[in-house]
This record gives sequence, C-alpha cells and structure tokens, in this order.
Amino acid sequence: MIREYQPADLDKIMEIWLQANQQAHNFINPEFFKQNYELVKMLIPMSTLYVQDLNGVKGFIGLTENYISGLFVDHKFHHKGSGKALIEKAKQRHNELFVHVYRKNTDAINFYLSQNFNIVSESINEETNEDEVLMCCHVERKVKIGLCAL
Repeated sequence: MIREYQPADLDKIMEIWLQANQQAHNFINPEFFKQNYELVKMLIPMSTLYVQDLNGVKGFIGLTENYISGLFVDHKFHHKGSGKALIEKAKQRHNELFVHVYRKNTDAINFYLSQNFNIVSESINEETNEDEVLMCCHVERKVKIGLCAL
C-alpha cells in the first residue's frame, strides 16, 4: 500500500535512506552520507512524501513539486515492484517528473528508463564532483469519455 508520510515513519525512512545511498553510491565516500544524515533528516519532512507500507515502511519517494528529491527502497524489496509503485504514485500527481541520477548508478538509470524517463542533460554534482544526468518523464493521460479512451 502506498500512503502519505507520517512523522512516525521518519526513523525508518532515514535508515532506508542511509543504507540505500551507501549501497547504490559505492563510488562516493560513505562519510558523505553520514555527514549529511542530520541535514537530510531535517529536510525530508519538507518534501511531499509517500511511503510503501507493507507491514512497515519498505520504501519512499520524496517530491519537491515535480522533482523527485529521493526514491529509496529497502534492499530486501528491490525488484519487487516497490519503486515502480512509488513512481506511479508520483505520476498520478504530476504531468511531468524530473530526477537527477549519478552517471555511475546504472541500476537507477536503467530503472528510470524502464519507467519512461529520458536523459535530458548531464552535469557535475557540486557536492560530490560526480557526473550526473537529469532525467525527465512526460506523463501521458488517457481521457475517458463514456466507454472510450482517447
């Protein structure tokens, strides 16, 4: 079930955030994420957050308007549809989505490509000095009129 964030979710979200960042970004010094932990913990509730709750939080997506500020899934739930379900929730709320992904994080790039995102630009992340790509997805809506879909 995808639901809105509740303050009681914060500790589990932060646990997933730290573990997932260190696992997916093994090309960045793990101390970077530890040093930013408290700042992220303070900023996360400022985003619009949705969590996947399957007898506990298994993943979450953070949105700042139509920008995906974070999408993280507990490693035990990778490749089980959690990320896709969270993206679908975001697509229900926005006509266009953007996300930055580190170029070396090919699993994430491939995931977003599978969700109809395209790479629109490349840059260097100022904090980590790592190459990253900006990805975008235009959400197509089907308009239903009676029994017909346009």
